[in-house]
Amino acid sequence: MSVYTSLSHTQIELFLSAYHLAPLKSYSGISAGIENTNYLLNTRQGDFVLTVYEHFNVDELSPYLGLLVQLSEHENFYPFPLPDSQQEYIQRLAGKPAVLFRCLPGKSVLQSTQNQCQSVASALARFHLSSPSLEFRKKNPRNIEWMQQAARQISPHLSLQDSILLEDELNYQLKHTEQHIAQGIIHADLFKDNVLFVGDQLTGLLDFYAACCDYYLLDVAILLNDWCVDEQGVFERPLQDVFMQAYKQLRKVTEQEEQCLPLLLRRACLRFWLSRLKHKLYPRVGEITQEKDPELFKKLLLQHRQFYAVK
Repeated sequence: MSVYTSLSHTQIELFLSAYHLAPLKSYSGISAGIENTNYLLNTRQGDFVLTVYEHFNVDELSPYLGLLVQLSEHENFYPFPLPDSQQEYIQRLAGKPAVLFRCLPGKSVLQSTQNQCQSVASALARFHLSSPSLEFRKKNPRNIEWMQQAARQISPHLSLQDSILLEDELNYQLKHTEQHIAQGIIHADLFKDNVLFVGDQLTGLLDFYAACCDYYLLDVAILLNDWCVDEQGVFERPLQDVFMQAYKQLRKVTEQEEQCLPLLLRRACLRFWLSRLKHKLYPRVGEITQEKDPELFKKLLLQHRQFYAVK
């Protein structure tokens, strides 16, 4: 959610006129995230978030907005795209698709409490349980084939030690590509900066633009790799137990899924290590950008490899 597209006060006021929300009192760019351009808008009718999509065309974007509309029918913590006066969700701004959302209350946290961890676990379980009833079909674009391609692109830029680690982990993952465990719609990016809280109450699940169909336990692994890590980057196994207990109270996790979790924890590390390396090596130009450290996931991958190697 960096700012790649700079907008003027006049451009935003013209955009808001289609929603009968002008006049605009103030606006500011939101630096969190790395994919789309986001602005926080303050109007007389309240606060809104304007998102300009840097990668999606209208046809690519529509399924994600449709998913959010479906989800918001059952929970109030999903961002709901607002229709304009013509009942359209998508406008064009600076030649790109743009959508308006009402600003959800709360803020993200840097370190989660046990109560917050339980809250997001329950929300994720409910999301997974709703998956069969939702209309959304998109394969995971960050699958093993993507990892192979990214590794070939990135490996020449790595140290010898990191190249050996990357090759070894990729070979391990390639040996375990087919797992017969439950699949459905996953968020695929439910980091702490995509969840809002007021105290310990969950008030927002954001940024569904990586959503796809894959293993539910991969979604769990992605979340655990962010929520169960302390300020020094050490994975906290007791906090993982807290999360899994809350998740399993709503959605049954099979024994086979339990056995696959170590594999998927490592796969999630590999996926984000590679994507962050790509972003660091080939950055996009933006007015306000946020670069996320790939070393965090390399170190976490090493922890998982060591921990599960002796179990």
